Amino acid sequence: MKRLLLPTLFIMIALMLVSCNDPTNSTNNNGFNNQQNNILVEVCDNGADDDGDSAIDCDDPDCWTFSACIAQNNTNTTNNNVELFTLRGKVWSPGSDDPSVRANNKLPVSQALVAAYLSEPDAPTEGVYCNKCVEIPGGVIHTFTDFDGSFELELYPEFTYWIVVQKGEFRRVTMYTTGEAGGSEDLDAEEPAVKPEITTLPNVLDRENGAYIPKILVIKGSYEEMEPLFSAVGFSYGVDIVEVDDTDADSIVADMNELRKYNLIITTCGDDATFLTNTNMRANLKQYVMEGGKLYVDDFSYDWAEQPFPEFLTFENGSTDSCGDGTIAPTSVGTCNHWSSYDPEGTPGDPYFESWLDIINPSGYIELQAAWDIIADINPSLQGDCDDPEDTNCVDGNYIAPPKVWMYGDWSGYTMNPVTVSWNYYCGKVLYTVYHTHSGSNTGGYEYDLLLQEKIMLYLIMEIQTCTQQNIVE
Repeated sequence: MKRLLLPTLFIMIALMLVSCNDPTNSTNNNGFNNQQNNILVEVCDNGADDDGDSAIDCDDPDCWTFSACIAQNNTNTTNNNVELFTLRGKVWSPGSDDPSVRANNKLPVSQALVAAYLSEPDAPTEGVYCNKCVEIPGGVIHTFTDFDGSFELELYPEFTYWIVVQKGEFRRVTMYTTGEAGGSEDLDAEEPAVKPEITTLPNVLDRENGAYIPKILVIKGSYEEMEPLFSAVGFSYGVDIVEVDDTDADSIVADMNELRKYNLIITTCGDDATFLTNTNMRANLKQYVMEGGKLYVDDFSYDWAEQPFPEFLTFENGSTDSCGDGTIAPTSVGTCNHWSSYDPEGTPGDPYFESWLDIINPSGYIELQAAWDIIADINPSLQGDCDDPEDTNCVDGNYIAPPKVWMYGDWSGYTMNPVTVSWNYYCGKVLYTVYHTHSGSNTGGYEYDLLLQEKIMLYLIMEIQTCTQQNIVE
């Protein structure tokens, strides 16, 4: 017999509690005591063994799907009388359920939420919002995936759930009916080339069918194409993902209502956004992040992070001199560019990230191509409010900490130098990386094989959208 365990994990993703029907004034949902047909049926809330099988109320299998018993048994570690149905599988990256997506571009998703709701959950909020960490609602059976994307849920048999798989703002909701008591289903038992839709994060926004993706704006610099990465995994680039040139993005940055439309803004390699030195522009970007926006910034577009947040990073310029240090932003864009390319060997700075990389990159050698700018130092700075007197980073109610290092790099003259970092700022996050997210050919579409660093980008795009608390989750 399997026992339903008390959920002890707390969600990193904001989900809304939804109510379920609870007919507390009726008998169970299997019917009633049919005296005319001499059929005894357990009444699930009267403290009696009505059908004579030595099981009372919620301990009786007849009451498994009675809503009050579901809520009780989900938090009852002493109940050993409910033989459950086991659902196993893996959560996969966007596009993995598409037969046109190449096998090498289908990636497991670690630490994704898998939750079984008793009724259909509300749709996520559109646009920027403060995504705080909350507990899973009571009565929702849930787990988080392992490094290889695998999970296991023990559910009530012959019962319909709304299965939610979610990482950051990528979310899929699917109705699923379990099998018989003691049975199981492994969705990935035969390692199908086309992954199950129910456990694949979506690559298209389809709210009516339970598929949700973040609203993404790509601000394109002079030296990088982002479309091959997204089109390789089936995103509708130019539709669900909006692109504008960095020289044309000033009207968006100047308008907070425009910025608030996007959950994530990606800025690619370039240094032509001269408007970023404008005080109002910098203030708007900082406010956007503070309210819950996410910034993914790479290489020569570093000004998108440096101008609104000069206090977090110091760079080397082309003369190996310190650049952008202190709390005052440089007076012009591109000042801290390092005009010499290098290919660092990467070392992960996060244990979960490292374990995931071991799965998708079993050789262990992490080749990062076409890095240009160089991070000289990471600096402790204000990331938000705090109230934990035991936390040494909590100073007078302010959380002061350096950026989190996701990846270190080794190359000529440099050892374990940060090459990918992120920091929280109240409800939002900023990530900066010195290497291109696309350094391959300009070949687009399904025929393109993602570089390792582009797979890393997909991981981090999902990771930085998870809920925000004072400490970046280790």
